[in-house]
Amino acid sequence: MSNPNPVTIVEQLKHELTHQVPYYFPWKGEQFTFRDLPFSNKHFINEHRNQLERVPQGKIYESYTSGTTGIPYRCIRSAEEQCKLSAAIFRNRRRWGMPLRHRMLLLSNRMSDEAKMMQHYVQQMSMQQPHFVQGRFSSLFQLAQYMTEQQIQPPSSLLFIQNWGESVIPSQRAFVEAAFGVRLADYYGLEEMWLIAFEAPDGRFLVDEQVAFVEVIDPDTFEPVNDGEYGEIVVTSLVMRTIPYVRYRTGDIGKIWRDELSGALCIQLMPMRMSQIVLPDKRVNAAFFRYFDKFFYDLFKQQSIRQFQIVQTAYTSFTLRVAADEHVQLDHLEKSLHTLLSNYLHLEVNVSLERVSRIPSNPESGKVPFFVTQVQTEHAKRGVIV
Repeated sequence: MSNPNPVTIVEQLKHELTHQVPYYFPWKGEQFTFRDLPFSNKHFINEHRNQLERVPQGKIYESYTSGTTGIPYRCIRSAEEQCKLSAAIFRNRRRWGMPLRHRMLLLSNRMSDEAKMMQHYVQQMSMQQPHFVQGRFSSLFQLAQYMTEQQIQPPSSLLFIQNWGESVIPSQRAFVEAAFGVRLADYYGLEEMWLIAFEAPDGRFLVDEQVAFVEVIDPDTFEPVNDGEYGEIVVTSLVMRTIPYVRYRTGDIGKIWRDELSGALCIQLMPMRMSQIVLPDKRVNAAFFRYFDKFFYDLFKQQSIRQFQIVQTAYTSFTLRVAADEHVQLDHLEKSLHTLLSNYLHLEVNVSLERVSRIPSNPESGKVPFFVTQVQTEHAKRGVIV
């Protein structure tokens, strides 16, 4: 039996929302379609929580996040929702050969590269004999470096390793897989609704359409883009009812398309979130970096580049911060970034290159943000965006 059409599912969801959730009552009636419903995000839900949230009977699960948006947010889900979301992740891991009764080793989100911590995880792998190791890609890379330097063999029980919550740097992927001796499975999700997409063993990054409905929009016009074109990822959870995540703007940039043979929905992400460049009289969505395909290609093809970050230090000044081996030539990246920023911002900018041994993660999120700004203005404080 084939799965129901995703569009049919979300139209049914619209009917449920407009009859059961007070905020959506004005959208009752045949004249409204699902895509007439407004976009949402953390700020939207915080503002309308009393009209959206339906606290269930029984046990609830809570977590708190600001992610990379800087907006404090309380996540809440019922035991039934928790079970469904866990089952979806389990189902996708099973594709990689994970047994029903399995062992997992979870790396800390704030793992340091101190030898003591590396030794701890190596010991845990030896003792637990896990079927898979899960952690942020930067943590997996740190452990892979240590294992390679110390000539440590991975446990024979290992079936795959799994990224969680960070972009995978293509140029480092082969190194990490070689150190662990198995393939890496990429994962894309949000704390608010968990799984959105999971990589299949054949390399396709597949949206799990049993739990998520995905749209891609132009972040400036809010209009949908064509399949295969980059834009902002917008997700509707097909599981969450305690807080309905409807047309939820993720701030992530990517593209989707249907696989011609299987009909599966594939997704590809760019390594950024919806941060903003601060100019004297406005803020500009950093989403325009989606046009920098060649820059990212040149960056990622350098096997020795471990980390990178673009930092706005002043209105028209940017620093390309790179953790890479000393012999790696980076001048072309500096020039390329200068040209692209000048062209897309329509002003002359200064770009400098800074070599570092390591870029520290954000202490709140545990992630290394792709772009950060150190500029604050009255416009920025008021949140003016163009």
